[in-house]
Amino acid sequence: MRQSDNRIIGFDIDGVLTDELIEGENIWQRELEAYFPGLELLEPSFSFSAAYGLSHARVSEFMDARAHKIFRNVKPQAGCKELLDWLERMDFIIHLVTARDDRYGEVTKEWLKEHELPYAGLWFNESKGALCRSLGIEMFVDDYWENCLDIRDHGIVSLLMSAPHNLPYSAEKGIYRVRSWREIDAFTFEYYGLDMGNLAETSGA
Repeated sequence: MRQSDNRIIGFDIDGVLTDELIEGENIWQRELEAYFPGLELLEPSFSFSAAYGLSHARVSEFMDARAHKIFRNVKPQAGCKELLDWLERMDFIIHLVTARDDRYGEVTKEWLKEHELPYAGLWFNESKGALCRSLGIEMFVDDYWENCLDIRDHGIVSLLMSAPHNLPYSAEKGIYRVRSWREIDAFTFEYYGLDMGNLAETSGA
C-alpha cells in the first residue's frame, strides 16, 4: 500500500484507455493490412516495423494516412470511464501520458471530450518515467513493457495492461500485470486502501 497522502495517478491512452479490438481483431492490424494489401504479421510487437517488417518511411506513410481516423473512431475500454469518473469525484489528480506525437493533440482531446473521460493533465512524451516522477504520479498503467520498466525505475508502481505484444514478459518487482479495467479497479483500491463497494454504489456497476 502507498504511504504518502498524495493521490496522483496516471494512465497511458493507446491500449489502456482505448479498446483496440474489433470483433477479436486489432484495429491497427486491420488498418495496416488494408492499407498495404498482402501484408502479413511477422510477430506480435509494439513496433509496426518489427511486427510487419516495414520501413520507418512506410510506417510514417501509414500514420499520415490512417492515424487520425483510428484515433477518432477507437472505442474506450470497458470500465475505464467508471473508474476515472470515480477517481475524479474522490479528488484524485489524473494524468494521461501518451507516446503519441503531439500533432495528434487535437484529435486526442476531441476523443477524450466525446467520451467524457476526465483528466487533469494530458502529456505527449515517449520518455514517461522522468515525466511521471516530476508530476508526482504514484501509480501508472501502460501496455508497453519498456515504459513499465522506465516508470518502475523512477520509483513509481507500474501496471502492465495485457496485450499480445507484452505477453512474453513476466511481472517483476514493482510491475504488476492486469488484464482488464476490473483488475485495475481492484489494484487501485487495494493500493490506496479504499472500499471497492463505493465504486459500485456511485457508478451503478
